[in-house]
Amino acid sequence: MKAFQNFTESIEKFLTFDSGIVKIKHSISQINQVIDKGLDGLYQSQDTLDGKIQISEAEKQKILEKIGEASGRDVRIRLLASEAMDKVLEQAAESFDEWREGLGDRMANKSQYWHSEHSPVWSQDKLIQDYTNQFIRDLSKEIDEWGNTKLKDVILQKNLKYLDTSIAYELDAIQGQFKSLDEHIQTNFSQQLQISINGINDDFMGMGGIGGGVGIGGALAAGLIVFTGVGFIAVIVASLAAAIAGSFGFGMLDFDGLKDQIKGKIFELGFQKFDESMEKFSDKLNEIVGSVFDKRVESASRVIAQAIALYENLLERQEKAHSETLEQREAEKAWIDQKRQELEQIQNGLEVILSKCVIV
Repeated sequence: MKAFQNFTESIEKFLTFDSGIVKIKHSISQINQVIDKGLDGLYQSQDTLDGKIQISEAEKQKILEKIGEASGRDVRIRLLASEAMDKVLEQAAESFDEWREGLGDRMANKSQYWHSEHSPVWSQDKLIQDYTNQFIRDLSKEIDEWGNTKLKDVILQKNLKYLDTSIAYELDAIQGQFKSLDEHIQTNFSQQLQISINGINDDFMGMGGIGGGVGIGGALAAGLIVFTGVGFIAVIVASLAAAIAGSFGFGMLDFDGLKDQIKGKIFELGFQKFDESMEKFSDKLNEIVGSVFDKRVESASRVIAQAIALYENLLERQEKAHSETLEQREAEKAWIDQKRQELEQIQNGLEVILSKCVIV
C-alpha cells in the first residue's frame, strides 16, 4: 500500500507536467479500475469470513472443472493464433512476390523525377549520392505502401478479425460461467472479469503504431536497405570511368547520357543490395507479425489467468475460513478494513489530482 501511495505521488507529477487532460482522465480511469477490483476482492474476502459466501462440495468440484475449462480455452486461443499467423506469413509472401514483380517498372518511372544540381563529371560523387538517396527514398515508400495497404489493411486485418472473434467467444464463455456463479453465491466475479475484458480492447488497438509510430511498412523499410556509403559510390564511379573517358575523347560530354548511366548503375547495385537483404526483410516481417499476434494472445491469457485466480482464491478463502479461529478471522477482517480504507484514500487522492489538473 505504501509503495502504491508513492506511485500515485509520482504519477501526479507526471500527469500534471507531461500529459494532456485527456490522457490524465484515461490514466486515472485505469488506476481506478485496478482499485475497484481490489476493493471488490476485499469485500468478498470479508463476506467469506462472515459466512455470507458458502460453497458446497459439489460446487467446489464444478469450480475445479471450470478451472480446467479455462486452461483449455487458453490453449485453444494459442493454437488459433499460431494457425492464423502462419496463414498471414504465407499470404504475405505471395503478396510480396506479386509486388516485387512490378517494382522495377515503378521505380524506373519514379527515377525520371530524380534531380540533382551536381554535374555527372565535375561533382560526380555528389550526384551519385543525391540519386542514391532518392533511390532509397522511393524504394522505402514502395515498401511502406505495400506494408500498410496490403499487409496491414488486407492480410492482417482479415486474419486478426477471425482471431479476435474467437478470443471474444472464449472470454464470453468464461464470463457467462462467472455470471452463473455470481447469481448462485451472491458474488460479483463477472463484474471484476469484465473490467479486464474491456481493458484488452486497448491492447488490440493501435496496430498501425508498430515500429515506433512509423507503421508496419515503415518498420519493414527501416534498416533493410544498407548501402556502404563511399564504397557504394566508388563502385559506380569505377564502372562509369570508361564512359566518361570516351566522352572526353570525342571532345564533348553527353551529360544527359551520363546521368542515365549513373541512374542505371544505381538501379543495378541498389536492387542487388535489396535482394541481398531479403533474409533480413523476412526476419523483420516475422518479428512484426509475431508481435501483433503475441500481444493478442498475451492479453487474452492475462484475462484467463485472472479468471483462474478468482476461482482458486474463492476455494482458498473457503478452506481458510473454515480452519481459522474466531480470533484469527477478526484479525483478518480488521486487516481487510484497514487496506480498504487505504485504497479508498488513494482513490480520493486521484480525484484531487484530476480536479487540480482540470483547474490548471
